[in-house]
Amino acid sequence: MLASLSNFLAIATAGHVDHGKTSLVRHLTGTETDTLAEEKARGLTINTGFAYRHFTAPPSTVSETQSAADKHTLGFVDVPGHHDFINNMLAGVSSVGAALLVIAADDGIMPQTREHLAIIDLLGVKVGAIAITKIDRCSEQDLAKLKTNVLTLTRDTGLRQAPLFDVDNLTGKGIEALAAYLEDLALRSQSVTSGLTQQPRFLVDRAFAAKGFGTIVTGTTLAGPLTPTSELCHTDSGKAAKVRGIRLDRDTVASLQTGQRGALNITLDHSEISRGDTLGSNTLRIYRFDAELRLLLNAGGKPPSLKPGVGYHLHLGASHRLAQLRRLSEEFVQFSFDKPLSCHWGDRFVLRDPQGRQTLGGGRVISIDIPRRGRASDDRITQLRAEAQPAETALVQLLSQSGPGVEVTSFARARNLTTEARAELVTMLQNSEAKPLLLAVGEGKQQLIAREQAQRYQSALLEALSDFHTEQPSASGCDEAHLQRQVAVPKPLHVPLLESLIAQGKVAKHGSLLALADFRETKSREREEFEAKVLPLLLRGGTTPPRTREIVEATGIPLKPLERILQQCAREGAAVKVADNRYYLPQTLSQLAKQAEELAAKKHDMGFSVIEFRDATGMGRNLCIEVLEHFDACGYTQRRENVRVLRRKWTS
Repeated sequence: MLASLSNFLAIATAGHVDHGKTSLVRHLTGTETDTLAEEKARGLTINTGFAYRHFTAPPSTVSETQSAADKHTLGFVDVPGHHDFINNMLAGVSSVGAALLVIAADDGIMPQTREHLAIIDLLGVKVGAIAITKIDRCSEQDLAKLKTNVLTLTRDTGLRQAPLFDVDNLTGKGIEALAAYLEDLALRSQSVTSGLTQQPRFLVDRAFAAKGFGTIVTGTTLAGPLTPTSELCHTDSGKAAKVRGIRLDRDTVASLQTGQRGALNITLDHSEISRGDTLGSNTLRIYRFDAELRLLLNAGGKPPSLKPGVGYHLHLGASHRLAQLRRLSEEFVQFSFDKPLSCHWGDRFVLRDPQGRQTLGGGRVISIDIPRRGRASDDRITQLRAEAQPAETALVQLLSQSGPGVEVTSFARARNLTTEARAELVTMLQNSEAKPLLLAVGEGKQQLIAREQAQRYQSALLEALSDFHTEQPSASGCDEAHLQRQVAVPKPLHVPLLESLIAQGKVAKHGSLLALADFRETKSREREEFEAKVLPLLLRGGTTPPRTREIVEATGIPLKPLERILQQCAREGAAVKVADNRYYLPQTLSQLAKQAEELAAKKHDMGFSVIEFRDATGMGRNLCIEVLEHFDACGYTQRRENVRVLRRKWTS
């Protein structure tokens, strides 16, 4: 029978070693989280432990969408407090929704108390409670003084409004009051999302084999829901991992929602999965990202000095990497690492010193699409400030900046958004006052660009075509590649913007040549002589056009004037120079290219030889070589040993 689950709140315990975290979790859940023999022998937590408290809501608090029988859950992540085990602590608190800071009344605020609180704050945890344990070991006066110090300590953190609870783990005093508050937090908890749907994503902290079941992974659902029919991908290997079953604590459940901890029974072998790996639909893995970074102040009130080229310890999710950083501005840094990891916009991280002994600061991932140039330019920093915002706001701000706009496919992938959420964003923007253009830029990608910016690019294209016509009035049009070199339009936008101009009737396309729609060429003397005397010979020759000296003999035009005529017509697109002494008509080459395409298809793209091309076209071997070498030169074919393979579609 599948359990009915409603609200879930993951709570990380934090605090100095031996301040009673594990005992407190045992009182709250009835579960002993110290399970390793070494942990029991040493009396401290080494690995992160997990325990659950299930409860039903009081009838007076049940909402219209809930039932009084619904089971709500507090999921406790009992993290180690000893300095040597801080790495496990970071893995434990990386994806929780609340924190329970534990401070022993007799010891008071200790070094790990401060560090754990700093880490909780850096990870953006803003709700929770503070438990003062071992209250039997100090006087009321000392307890009051400690509470004052605790409030001062938390004043500038996310836990500044967290209430304090006096707790005695020996007698159980204060446990129920603390439990009641945490249950109320769970009932009031809501996932903090933008309302846009994300693709499933599960953060793994443990993987093992269970007899009779196979691979079990435990962790947190960063984005859900996950169901027993979910088909995920292991981001580290790219292998499929189908979900066969889901458990939350001892219950088999129908799904895991965002923020819920649980265990998945999956098809992938457990030996291929490590802590910090991700299971999801988006298999993005990166070697660098740009991020917001907030540094902690030292005892002197100054931030630590960060050096480029030094390996710092970066903890993101349950992953740990040695990372080098580059300061981009006061707000942003860029991290790079040798071993890739899976992350998305908004993921929180903690940065520790090269020795791994001190927490230096932390922040969140802002951009995973890093430009090749200008990484610290003013334009890039402005772009990062926009990207730091939620998706809707970020797109609006990015489109208001000068530039090529936003490639929405990559934008959505960086934020782990579903196809439906991406379409929702685009629709929202297109229905706004700005009404940006949506351009298809190839390979299934779409570019949003501000209408005014698109018009500026198109005006530049029209102006360049006008200049070309002025300079070469006898040319039928401008070659597309030449036009692209003349205008500072981003390469992905060149074709869709031109297609838009063609659709608007402002530009005409003749083969591979572009011209203003109202342009009428002024034929040069060379073009007139070509059409009168040379063109009939080339048409009659077909796929075997005469050589230049044969044209001289047939027309009586001297060789040098003929070469001048042919060169001028080649510039105008009326003829194509295939060899030093051979010119083809563009339509004839298109015919030969089509025959090459048909031949390649028959060969199942394994390549065709000169002889096979000769037999298919009926041309002589030497002429076939000239044509194929021309195809190689223009990028249509590529020679691989004794065969040719097609590289792209033919453009005349």
